[in-house]
Amino acid sequence: MLGSFLPVAIAACKSDETNTSTVEPETPQIDTSIREDGFQALGTVEQLEEDGRILDRKNAPKSVMIFRHPDTNELVAINPMCTHQGCTVQLNQEAKELACPCHGSTFAFDGKVINPPATKSLDIFEVKQEGNLLLVKAG
Repeated sequence: MLGSFLPVAIAACKSDETNTSTVEPETPQIDTSIREDGFQALGTVEQLEEDGRILDRKNAPKSVMIFRHPDTNELVAINPMCTHQGCTVQLNQEAKELACPCHGSTFAFDGKVINPPATKSLDIFEVKQEGNLLLVKAG
């Protein structure tokens, strides 16, 4: 009797290697090393267009958020760590601000404090586009 349940138990535990719904799309691999001019690639134009922002916490010397200014369409690269207590600010394109979800500080897209408790501006980084790559000088 136990033998008749064994194939069902084995089949239930077997991974479904053909199930493509759990496979995540591949992220394009880019060279994130810092170049001689101090810039490094942190994303692509396609990533920015798809997500509305690029948030990189591991490749650059400091955390970086890249987005397009809604009025000018210019690239903006900013350190998204709130200067009050280090929470990651959220991009709000409609309100044209960066809002801290922890204690309510808000910042303008140029990094300046709009609303306390933060009193220090966010760091702004030099950013440019080369072909499909978005490059930031965050060092």
